[in-house]
Amino acid sequence: MMNKLVLMAVLMVMLSLNASAKVVSEQTKQRIEETLPGKLEGLYNKFELKGDFLLAVVDAEGLKYSYTLNTKGNDSIKNGLNIDTPFLIASHTKAFTGTLANVLASEGDLVLNAPIEMYLKDDVTHPSIPIDQITVKQLLNHTAGFTSIMHTFKTAFLGFENNSELVKALNTNTMVAPVGSFRYSNTGPILAARAMENATKKSWKTLMQEKLFQPLGMHNTHSSFSTFPADAVLPSIEIGANGEVLREGLFKSDNTLHAAGGNISTLADMAKWMQFNLARGQELSNDTNFFRLLHEPTTVQDKTYYTYKRTGYSLAWDIATYQDHTILTRFGSYAGVSFHASFMPEEGIAVIAVFNDHRGYVLPHLAANLAYNLAIEPDLAYSRYDHEVKGLEKSIEREQANALNVLDRVEYSPTWAQKLGNYVNVDGWPPITLSVSDNQVWLSTGELEGPVYLNREKEGSYIVNLGSIRRTITFTSSEDGQLTLKNGSLQYSKAT
Repeated sequence: MMNKLVLMAVLMVMLSLNASAKVVSEQTKQRIEETLPGKLEGLYNKFELKGDFLLAVVDAEGLKYSYTLNTKGNDSIKNGLNIDTPFLIASHTKAFTGTLANVLASEGDLVLNAPIEMYLKDDVTHPSIPIDQITVKQLLNHTAGFTSIMHTFKTAFLGFENNSELVKALNTNTMVAPVGSFRYSNTGPILAARAMENATKKSWKTLMQEKLFQPLGMHNTHSSFSTFPADAVLPSIEIGANGEVLREGLFKSDNTLHAAGGNISTLADMAKWMQFNLARGQELSNDTNFFRLLHEPTTVQDKTYYTYKRTGYSLAWDIATYQDHTILTRFGSYAGVSFHASFMPEEGIAVIAVFNDHRGYVLPHLAANLAYNLAIEPDLAYSRYDHEVKGLEKSIEREQANALNVLDRVEYSPTWAQKLGNYVNVDGWPPITLSVSDNQVWLSTGELEGPVYLNREKEGSYIVNLGSIRRTITFTSSEDGQLTLKNGSLQYSKAT
């Protein structure tokens, strides 16, 4: 009898929560359907954009509206895009990593307030890092106070052979600051994931599947490209100085899909994730305080990005305001892919948007704002859009002005013969190789490669476009003929 009473009480609470959940009305959905496509298509055509755009509006009941657009139009049959099209979510992965840590903590498998020496004494060995004072929580909310450029580059861009290489990179030329202040980086979440691995003896990719994606029904969200059919994941699209497509690619591998930027998902799956957050679902934990560390600030920050005034950071989300409304955001960008995910908890609405033409990285944010305004303050939607679109226009113009000209690609000539070959760095950075492809000079390092361009702004300098990053290189020759290549501030000697 007592068990029946408890069950009835739980059901009544759940029904009450569902009944009180705010949802996107049919009238709101109609406003979005009637307005958003025309605005976005007007911008797409005006700036002759080339990328794939996808957007979804979500409430506590799930996916309410979706829209896709590319050069073939907005018909999903013709443009090949739909809610199951996979794309990189980049740094939004941090929201998953923070949530995973909270799940493990609620199950007793991870102690968030424990000093990192409990889990990472063999990983963090730099003498200036106080591993007995920094907690796992501080790794997740970007207040641990240390980072490493080499570690960041190897995990995100260049790749690595094993964890021993990453440990060495992490503790080489490490930048250490006072603990407690918000300093955004990839380092903390990656190390937090490593702590989870050491605590559970499972990889963070396995934990993501078992503890997050499977319980939430996110069956098309993964941490490896190999899970998807070849060429299924939306590529980054690089546009040249004359508006032409220079190159398309992912510029990542399974090796560089990491806990701070390593998930691939779809609109359908991300809608389930946003629904879970809006409804404060119990799929991952029955703990009544489960969302406190995820939806409330655990530290403060003071930064404005585009139209979002960020004031705090939880374990997973930036806490911000937009037009005096509380909004939780966690964006992502990699190469030319720009990803937006946000929700307004009080208004009960969330927006997901992604675009892969590098010039239009602001477009997902502008589109999300338009959807929000049409939903909650329709009388102000047009005036706000007219004001905010100026930021998009400036960013597109700036990106187009910095676009590379295919005519500046360096063609092979006898003067380059002695420059071709392998270059080594003594500080732990991967070797560089200069070679010829289709009579053009290409540079490869780690897992990235790209064409070499003349740098018109500085004689004797060259720009290498590696897809996800650009680097400037120069050459010098010693009296005995030894060639040295400088990659930014890094120095490489030609192998003999």
